Amino acid sequence: MEVLYRQLAAEGVKHRRSAILHILWLMPVLFLILEFLFFERPLLGQHSPSPKTLAIADDIQLKMVVTLWGGIFHPLFLALLPALLFRPEHRYRTWRHLHLMPTPRRGIFLAKAVYALICSAGVLLLISLLLWLERWVLGLLNPAMALPFHGLRMMKALGWLWLGSLPILAIYLWVADRINSLAVPLVFGLVGLLLTVALTGQELPQPWRRDLIPWVTPFAAAQQVILSGAKQQEVHSAGRFFQPEPNVLRLPSGRKVKTWQNIPDEELFPPPKPTPSWMFSVFSSGAGLLVLALAWVDSGRCRI
Repeated sequence: MEVLYRQLAAEGVKHRRSAILHILWLMPVLFLILEFLFFERPLLGQHSPSPKTLAIADDIQLKMVVTLWGGIFHPLFLALLPALLFRPEHRYRTWRHLHLMPTPRRGIFLAKAVYALICSAGVLLLISLLLWLERWVLGLLNPAMALPFHGLRMMKALGWLWLGSLPILAIYLWVADRINSLAVPLVFGLVGLLLTVALTGQELPQPWRRDLIPWVTPFAAAQQVILSGAKQQEVHSAGRFFQPEPNVLRLPSGRKVKTWQNIPDEELFPPPKPTPSWMFSVFSSGAGLLVLALAWVDSGRCRI
């Protein structure tokens, strides 16, 4: 344990002025700016809001954490973090020097994995703090829109994001340990983003086959906080423009024909039950530990 603590301290010193510290605060701040400009700023002019407006504004932060951060920023952050953690060793070719030191080879990987888990949790805590601060400031600027901050639900959504990210974060750590390139993990992150956009919202007989894909799991697990029942299969916000319109038939010529029926489709063909919470928990923790264990064993190889 003492050796691990020293290696964690060494990682902290090593990355004290690296790009990791930049993305740890830059991405949450960028998320907050976009969330404020497009969703919170229009509410500042509401001096006599209706109950419907208050209800929308009350849940907007939580929904943006899941859809905007969890669906766009979080996949890219997970791809960049491990690559930047291993960048100093790959860039300056210090593996030979590290292997000559009286510390276990696998301990280096373990320290980086723990450091990555701490950083990913720290970013989510920073987002929660920034959103609380935003709601407090908006309440001062417009008392009519002074709404409570749902800290418990926010922490629950961020907790699901962190837990659901364990498998894919372990995969990225293994890839970053093996490959000396920032481009490869970034491509994996973009592929994961495209998978999340393309696969969410599709009604499958067994939704767990889609939700337990490591790239999709964080977004699908966090959706449990803002949606319930069959609505958990709601499509990603970036993919809504490509979804078929309800009660509209598109002809081969491109013309739209409005249809009508006595019984809605969701009653005639009820959607399948969503993936249960316990399955998300077991898969995320089990798969994450399994991949981390395999990567830890592989990190003991000779790199010279």
